[in-house]
Amino acid sequence: MKIHGVVAFKCENVATLDPITFETPESFISLPKWNAKKTGSISFDFRTTEPNGLILFSHGKPRHQKDAKHPQMIKVDFFAIEMLDGHLYLLLDMGSGTIKIKALLKKVNDGEWYHVDFQRDGRSDFPFASSLVPPSTQNSCPGTISVNTLRTPYTAPGESEILDLDDELYLGGLPENKAGLVFPTEVWTALLNYGYVGCIRDLFIDGQSKDIRQMAEVQSTAGVKPSCSKETAKPCLSNPCKNNGMCRDGWNRYVCDCSGTGYLGRSCEREATVLSYDGSMFMKIQLPVVMHTEAEDVSLRFRSQRAYGILMATTSRDSADTLRLELDAGRVKLTVNLDCIRINCNSSKCLFKIFKMLFLHYDVS
Repeated sequence: MKIHGVVAFKCENVATLDPITFETPESFISLPKWNAKKTGSISFDFRTTEPNGLILFSHGKPRHQKDAKHPQMIKVDFFAIEMLDGHLYLLLDMGSGTIKIKALLKKVNDGEWYHVDFQRDGRSDFPFASSLVPPSTQNSCPGTISVNTLRTPYTAPGESEILDLDDELYLGGLPENKAGLVFPTEVWTALLNYGYVGCIRDLFIDGQSKDIRQMAEVQSTAGVKPSCSKETAKPCLSNPCKNNGMCRDGWNRYVCDCSGTGYLGRSCEREATVLSYDGSMFMKIQLPVVMHTEAEDVSLRFRSQRAYGILMATTSRDSADTLRLELDAGRVKLTVNLDCIRINCNSSKCLFKIFKMLFLHYDVS
């Protein structure tokens, strides 16, 4: 190849891609609606030591699903990338079933930079589709999720080919006022309010760079700062958690587990409210909407001299699903009914199996 004359190599419309840091789980940036009906791509780099966090999320217009068992359940098309227990997951639903893929077998919360590349291809002749997915489940909308150089293919179930996203694309978390947002049961970080804490850089959407630092400044987003650096000092060395709270080092912050203390607050500094019951009393908490979830995080502390009594129970007019936590002969007993599957359990080994099976975490101390 020969080159004659003056050749200028340059990139058009590439923003300054400075990294940013999400300092708290409540911090986030909202981006314009992503039009990825047939095809689309998103890539970015991230770095964190935190195990859980919602990195990207958007959904489409709500619709009632055609299900006799759950007639009031709202369904939406959605796209999400989240971290759970240090693993990175892709979640996608185009209306005919949810894809949930672990993008990498190893954990990615080791403080190193990772590059993520999501491609929604939309071609029926995608090279991975025929070899990895049975013909009966293939459709015309495959793609890949890549972490560094490892690429994982996916195909969506059913016949739907359109990813209809109607809301903003949220980066790093969700707004405090969640009115109008619908959280699919499969996106656990959204249901559990696990915002992302760590660094993001080099965000590209459909090949166009996004200046997320400028977006954060324009939106006056609290808890988002420019640059990315990891403090060498471990925050827990100063013993910030009071009243015997358990401390965990996060990304440039400490995280206190106050569940075994009887105290609340960031540092377990505020005494929790205590209620007393005489055996004939109860408190009813009315939820504003019917909830359909796969993940819950409930903790409580109690003390009693009685061997029997209900600690907590759920009821619903629209579902036979129930959860019941009680004292039975001085032992803690958990009973769960899901779709007419009854599970009784009163040993610690059995409780652990229940939590793993039902994706429920209960801390009783």
